[in-house]
Amino acid sequence: MSTLLFYENVVPLNRDQHRSLRLKPAPGDFTFARDTPFVPMAGSEFFPAAKHYPVLFSGPDDDTGAVALLGLTQGSNLFVGKDGNWTEDTYVPAFVRRYPFVLAGSKESDEYTVCVDDRWKGFGEDEGEALFSEDGEQTDYLKRVLDFIQRYHAEMQRTQAFIARLRELELLVRRDLQITDPQGGSLLLKDFRVVDEQRFAGLDDAVIVEFHKAGWLPWVYAHLLSLSNLQGLQKRLQVARKAAAH
Repeated sequence: MSTLLFYENVVPLNRDQHRSLRLKPAPGDFTFARDTPFVPMAGSEFFPAAKHYPVLFSGPDDDTGAVALLGLTQGSNLFVGKDGNWTEDTYVPAFVRRYPFVLAGSKESDEYTVCVDDRWKGFGEDEGEALFSEDGEQTDYLKRVLDFIQRYHAEMQRTQAFIARLRELELLVRRDLQITDPQGGSLLLKDFRVVDEQRFAGLDDAVIVEFHKAGWLPWVYAHLLSLSNLQGLQKRLQVARKAAAH
């Protein structure tokens, strides 16, 4: 599963090359995610996300990840308006909040490099938060950013262990999800995976205890609860189409 999506030009953050780089925060500006219909999600986000989005599993068997479904068509995020704002009082996934920073690396190595999307319009040299001091040391601002993306990376690794266990127990099943509106229109979402609720209910007590101790049990329940948001996405799409027609 791609972990870059809306990143345009990812380059390693370098204390020499980027010594004078500043980042002008743009709170509320999510234009970069406007065309993204789903984003990766860590298990620790399932509960806040489940209030607003379907949390599904996607990707090939050897690279399955959890995602928050943000739209029902390619190139459409139903939670970012024309003004670039995210829908008010709606959880913004950590994958989105970490932009324009990212940890880049490979599964074969435990070494990761801090990178940035240097195409983001917030970067410049005249105003904003400095990333490095004149001596090339990380500023307090950059340290806070790095702490956030490193904690997010750790949660994503924990989530991969959770998904691997779901696959091992054959709890993830493919579902083509069909959404039908009151007018009879329908949309078909293909190749997503969900936890098979019946199989999960039939697990041995020892496995349930294992999930509880690992902190995974609430993740399963949040995922199953989130599936009720599919109809809400359909309604959002209808509203967006009506607005575009006027």
